[in-house]
Amino acid sequence: MSLENSNSKGKAVIKEEVSPLTPVEQKPFAVMSNLDDKAMLKNEVEEVSLPILETAAPHHHQTPTNDVSGSDDNNGVLGGTSGVQDVGSSSASASAAHMMQQAAMQWGAVAAPTVVLPAFQQLDSSRILLIKEVMQHCVTALATGDVLAANTGLVIMSTLASADGEPLQRVAFAFAEALGRRALQQMLPGLYGGLLQLDFPSQPAAIGYTGATRLCFDALCPLLRVAASVANHAIVKAMEGEEHVHVVDLGGASPNQWLELLHLFAVRPEGKPSSLRLTVVSEEEGLLSCTAWLLHREAARLHITFTFNPVRSHIDRLSPHDVASFGVHGGEALAITSTLQLHRLIADVTSIDLPAVADHQHHGKKGKGKKQPKHQITMADALLRVLCDLSPKLMVLTEQEAYHNGACLGDRVRNAFDYYAALFNDLEAGGAPRESADRAAVERMLLRQEIMDIVARDGSSRRERHESVMGWAQRMGMTGFRPMHLQVSRFDAFADPGLLALQLSLHGTLRYWVAQDNTCFIIYANMTPMFSVTAWRPATTTGE
Repeated sequence: MSLENSNSKGKAVIKEEVSPLTPVEQKPFAVMSNLDDKAMLKNEVEEVSLPILETAAPHHHQTPTNDVSGSDDNNGVLGGTSGVQDVGSSSASASAAHMMQQAAMQWGAVAAPTVVLPAFQQLDSSRILLIKEVMQHCVTALATGDVLAANTGLVIMSTLASADGEPLQRVAFAFAEALGRRALQQMLPGLYGGLLQLDFPSQPAAIGYTGATRLCFDALCPLLRVAASVANHAIVKAMEGEEHVHVVDLGGASPNQWLELLHLFAVRPEGKPSSLRLTVVSEEEGLLSCTAWLLHREAARLHITFTFNPVRSHIDRLSPHDVASFGVHGGEALAITSTLQLHRLIADVTSIDLPAVADHQHHGKKGKGKKQPKHQITMADALLRVLCDLSPKLMVLTEQEAYHNGACLGDRVRNAFDYYAALFNDLEAGGAPRESADRAAVERMLLRQEIMDIVARDGSSRRERHESVMGWAQRMGMTGFRPMHLQVSRFDAFADPGLLALQLSLHGTLRYWVAQDNTCFIIYANMTPMFSVTAWRPATTTGE
C-alpha cells in the first residue's frame, strides 16, 4: 500500500496492492462445544498452535476495498484484527493465512521472510473466547444498568485472572479491574472518582515513575526499539547533504533512540553534520538532565557539535509559547518526531477561525470580508497545523496500530483485549521472569493504566484514543501533510543485530516481524499489528 496526495491540499489517497500468501499446512483449532459448562473454569483446555506458514512475494493489484473512515469495523488487519484468535468454524491456519494476506493487501511490497516461518507462539484460544464472552456479558449488563449481573460476570472473571500468573491471566486481571471500576462508577460515582485519582496521580513523583516504566518496557519488549530504529534511519536519509540539523522530539522517545541517531550521523557517508540540535519535550526533570548529560558526552566522543534544548512541558499541555521555545529558524533542516503522543489530543476540541469570505463572492460586489463562524477541530489537528507551518523536512509519526477510539464500549474492550493480550504475551516470550519487578512495573503501571483509561474512562478524560494508520493518514492529509517515501531498505538490512536476534522467542517461535512499503512500517507481535511508523512532510514542499 502507498499513501499519496493527489493535490497540494494534502488529501491522502490510499493505493493498495495484493500479496497472496500460501499456507503450507492446515490444522484446525479445537472448538468448545458447550460454553455454558461451568466445569471448564476448573479444567485445563487443550493447547493449540498456529501452523507453519510460508509467505510469497506480491504479484498483482486489486482495487481497495477497505473503508478508511475510522469506523469501529474490526475485520481488516489495519482496523485492529488480532493474532489472538477467537474459536469458530474456520481453521487456525485459514484465519492466519487470511490475516497475513490482508496485511499484504494493505501494504503491497511487504518485507516478508523468504523462508518458511517457525510456528507462532499462541495463547490459549479457548480460554480467550471464554474471557471475551464473560466481558461482553459484563458490558451488556452495565449498559442496561444491571449491576448485579455485571458483578456475577466479574466474579467469573476473577476465577480466570491473576496478577502474577500466565500472560492470559495477567491481562484478564487488568481488564477485570477496569470493568470493576466502571461498575463502581455506576454504583458509587464518588468513590470511583477518588480511586481514579489514585490511578492517575499528577504529582511529580508519579510523572517520574512513568518515564522509568517506559524505559523498562523498552528493555523488556523490542517493538518500540524497532520503531525507533526505523525513525532514525528515516531521519538520516531525509537529512542527506544537510549541514545543520534540528530534531524535535514531542515526547515518548527513549534516550537510547538519540544515542543511536548520534552514531548514525557520525558514520554518514557524506560526513558528520556541522551542527546537530535536539529539542525534547518532557516534564520529567530527571529524564531531561540525564539525557542531556548522556548525549553531550557521546557527541563529544564522536566529535559532533551538539546542542540539547529541553522544553519542560507535556503533549497534553503544549502551548504556543512551548512551540516557540523549540527555537526553529531558517538555515536548519527540521525533523519532528512523535512517539505515542498525538492520540492523547484527539479527545480535546478547540476552535479556529475560518478564512474570511469577501462579500463580492456572494453578491458580485466589492466589499469587506465577511467573518465566518468558528470551526471546531481536535487539539491533535490544531497542533499538526502548527507543526506543518514550521515547514519540517520530515515528520515521523509512531502510533499504536489499533482502534480503541470507538464510542461503543463493547468494541473498545474487545479490540483492546486482543491488543494487550499480545503485549502481555510478548513480555513472557522475551523471557522476563514472572516475578520480575521490572515486568510487574510495566504490566501494572504502564499497560494497566492504559487499559483502565480505555475501559473505565469516558469523555475528555479518556486519553488513550488509539487509531490505525488509515485514520492517521486522513488526519495528516487534512492538516496539510502528505506521505513521504521512507527511502530506507528492508528492516533486516539495517537493523541492529541485537534487535534481529530478538525476533525469536526463548521457545524458538517468531516473536515479531516487520511489514513495510515505501511509506509505512508496521511492527507485528506474532500476528497482531502493534505499532506503525509513517513519514510525512508539508504538502506544499516541492520535490519528490
